[in-house]
Amino acid sequence: AQVNKLWVVTLSVLPHAIMAVPAARRNRKPVPPKAKGKAAVKSSMKVGTKMKKPTTAKSRTAAVRRKRKSEADKDMFDSYSRLEIHKSMLEDEPRTDAYRRAIVAGKSKHFLGKTVLDVGCGVGILSLFAARLGGARRVYAVEACAETAARARRVVSANGLSGVIKVINGTMESVVLPSKVDTIVSEWMGYFMVHESMLDSVLYARDKWLRKGGALYPKHARVLACPGDFRSQIESKAGFWRKNVYGFNLSVLKPEAEAIVRAESPFADYCKQGHLLSKKPCVVADWDLATIPRSEIRNLESSFVSTATHKFVVNGFGIWFDVSFPTEPAVVLSTGPRDPKTHWGQTLAFVDHEMDLKPGEGIAWSISIAENAENHRFYDLSIEHGYA
Repeated sequence: AQVNKLWVVTLSVLPHAIMAVPAARRNRKPVPPKAKGKAAVKSSMKVGTKMKKPTTAKSRTAAVRRKRKSEADKDMFDSYSRLEIHKSMLEDEPRTDAYRRAIVAGKSKHFLGKTVLDVGCGVGILSLFAARLGGARRVYAVEACAETAARARRVVSANGLSGVIKVINGTMESVVLPSKVDTIVSEWMGYFMVHESMLDSVLYARDKWLRKGGALYPKHARVLACPGDFRSQIESKAGFWRKNVYGFNLSVLKPEAEAIVRAESPFADYCKQGHLLSKKPCVVADWDLATIPRSEIRNLESSFVSTATHKFVVNGFGIWFDVSFPTEPAVVLSTGPRDPKTHWGQTLAFVDHEMDLKPGEGIAWSISIAENAENHRFYDLSIEHGYA
């Protein structure tokens, strides 16, 4: 296939809002895969007077990376101090009810009389489900944001479950649990699943604290994507400029407004099945969370050919995810265009030039979602595409 476009963007760390980044960063040339993470770090750490051995360039680089990681973590955890964020997640009925139904369905096998770990408990709803609906003997609710952990303690106490649920403030990587656990439950998913990189903490907890044969809720996760025609989404954001305003024609500004919308992508929005080239999306990642190594979640790469069955205009790509729980039958939480709307929506990524496909013509495309070399909470999304 002849590739005619490379599109690269870096996504921000803020929860529940995919922020635009400066054009200089958004349009930078992609780093070749073998070079990622190997760029020289120019910063240096301050060395105390009690150091017993001199620092080397390698040790300074490692210290800078640790500092950057710590700062990125703090930024993300602090952002969850806003109560409004937790309200938006609790109001997301498909999300919250999927966990409730899964815990009820898995009660006898994975919760009743068990020790449960809730990674990133927020204000504590999943811990409450595990204790009251699942009948857990003990729940360790770990929350990195101090303000949110304090809220969770108040909620647990108000619901008479302080004897079952122990709220622990700290990162999953830093806390020490009183014992190993039988089940891990966590709502770790971000936009297009991996945004915010919280899954890494869940897998860390799996490797360190989950007993042999223990369960993860959810256990299976997929990232899905499809080329699409999202002109209606652009129109909804830029269509104002098509109108007459106080009797004056401002439509000359509409092309600029449309260009701004494209430049600010990717962003969370909603699309319908009719906006997609195919009824069957492509599976970018398919993970068994019980076995996948932590190293394999940091870079997702896949290539596809999608063929048009009718005349179709491709001006972007839609990306979403689904997760399933180890219940019989499996409870599935899906965020696709055919599913009930969630706060995640679908991530829409626009390309600069539309492709007009005739019936039988195909588009060859590849997608890469890779952890940013400078900030592990950021992800670099790149899409190559061309006529097949």
